[in-house]
Amino acid sequence: MKKWTKIITLLTVGAALAACSNDNDEAVVAPETEQETTTETATETTTETTEETEPVDETEDQRAAYQAELDQAQAQYDNEQLDESAGTLSVLLKEDLTEYQAIKVEAEGLLEKVTLAQAEQARQVAGTSSDKTEYQTERSSSVLAEKYLAETGQSIEAATDEELGSWLSAQDKKAEETSSSSETDAEETTETEAEPENEFATDEEAEDYAFDQLIGRLGLSNENYSYFVNKTDDQWVTIEARESMEQDGVEWSNMIGMYRYNLENDSIEKLDSITGEYESVR
Repeated sequence: MKKWTKIITLLTVGAALAACSNDNDEAVVAPETEQETTTETATETTTETTEETEPVDETEDQRAAYQAELDQAQAQYDNEQLDESAGTLSVLLKEDLTEYQAIKVEAEGLLEKVTLAQAEQARQVAGTSSDKTEYQTERSSSVLAEKYLAETGQSIEAATDEELGSWLSAQDKKAEETSSSSETDAEETTETEAEPENEFATDEEAEDYAFDQLIGRLGLSNENYSYFVNKTDDQWVTIEARESMEQDGVEWSNMIGMYRYNLENDSIEKLDSITGEYESVR
């Protein structure tokens, strides 16, 4: 905000002041001196305020953040975590990197190498498994793999397209039935009988809540993303976001992020694939 210094104007009557003594002249001069002091003090205050409110240049901080993402992608690539590296680069390259051309060029070059390696792996899988050509994103999901193993006793990698397709259809049907049941229960519940906040009648309700919070707070909505959600215990809901890719007739997916939502305090954590530790993000 611009500061304005208020100027005090003294009005005099020339004829009357001309007849005054030297003492009276000093009395006239004194207010002018006080005015000058006030003006100087106000000017100094204005200068200090302006200096304190000057906008901070965040360019270097942003550059450091983008460079950290690029370094993470490189570390993932070096560690042969192709899906994770590609996901990190995909998110980075969706940012406006106009002022960070060096980072953009390096990220694009690394993504090209990662994509070539991913495509080669996908072609090899397609060539050796004629009954496992579909559901590549689902097969890549560790969240879905845990669910499938727990319910069927079989590895998701070993499942045929027919077996996996039937299981996924059953999952969708169960989710629809649970949703309908929850809506009916909600209609029959009065306000006085409503459950406390963040307490859920079913695991599916908790998963839906955690998913909505994650998408809204982190802005992860994307038409090419697939999400796999699983409530692992009373405290945590795991949410995996993957980006479906296709090249030359073969499919695979990038790991955008493995997250977990804390139902007790509404916090979000993301897995660092290099350290194997979850870190707070929101």
